Amino acid sequence: MSARLPDWENRLNAVIEKHMGLPSEFGVSDCYLIPADAFEAITGEKLYSGVRYKTEAGAGRQLRKRGFETVEDAFRARLPEIGRLMAQRGDLGVVERDGVISGGVFTSIGFATRGERSVELLPATEVKAAFRVA
Repeated sequence: MSARLPDWENRLNAVIEKHMGLPSEFGVSDCYLIPADAFEAITGEKLYSGVRYKTEAGAGRQLRKRGFETVEDAFRARLPEIGRLMAQRGDLGVVERDGVISGGVFTSIGFATRGERSVELLPATEVKAAFRVA
């Protein structure tokens, strides 16, 4: 497992700030890219390399190409699962809303995930599963 970089907190804050300024758009700022960018900011490594897409269908193809159905499957394959209430800043997680699994990252002000129009900050109690980053 990767170690956290010395300045990971500042790097994580920059990722969240960046995504708060971006539109909700597949391949730009979505429920995979926020946690993937956070993981890279924290560890200096890509969660999965070569992930590129512009549509919801393209995002699904990228997951299936790697043997996953959801971002939850992708996180679970790479990171150890932990109790959602044990998650710390920088850990990844997923929420399930209307049958759709969305990825996000734990921050000091809540669980950051992509909503339909903007980044949403949710309480840890709404998180379905959490995964330790370093």
